[in-house]
Amino acid sequence: MRHVASELEPLSRLQLCPRISAEGAVDGAWWPRTADMGDELPDLIAVFGTLIGPVRRVVYDASIWRSAPSRVIRGASAIPVDPYRLVSRDTIYLLGTHSRDAVLYVVPASANPFSARRVMRAVLEHAHTTSAPALRLLLTQPV
Repeated sequence: MRHVASELEPLSRLQLCPRISAEGAVDGAWWPRTADMGDELPDLIAVFGTLIGPVRRVVYDASIWRSAPSRVIRGASAIPVDPYRLVSRDTIYLLGTHSRDAVLYVVPASANPFSARRVMRAVLEHAHTTSAPALRLLLTQPV
């Protein structure tokens, strides 16, 4: 018998991992609650401001987001939020100061909770290569 409750335990919607140099590598995974970037992005920027310095730009692929602001106001700064079609559809780039940045795999808000938790747990435990293709594969595996 499989104990389903353990798969539904609360798990952070942002998991970070050590940066590796492999192609497609990400610094973690983010599972936003909604597909509205305007609602989701301010908290993410606040967290990453402590990790990579003040975020100066956000780059994303518009196909995964229902809506997105052109900028986020944080304190006295206006941070540009730019769609860019060469960014992988399921990643987001946060560009910080002093050439520091972060690349996150984005688990769609609409993802099956079991699959989303599997991805987040894999990043937390570094159980799989932390690359967008590997995490994408985990997300699409049957529950």
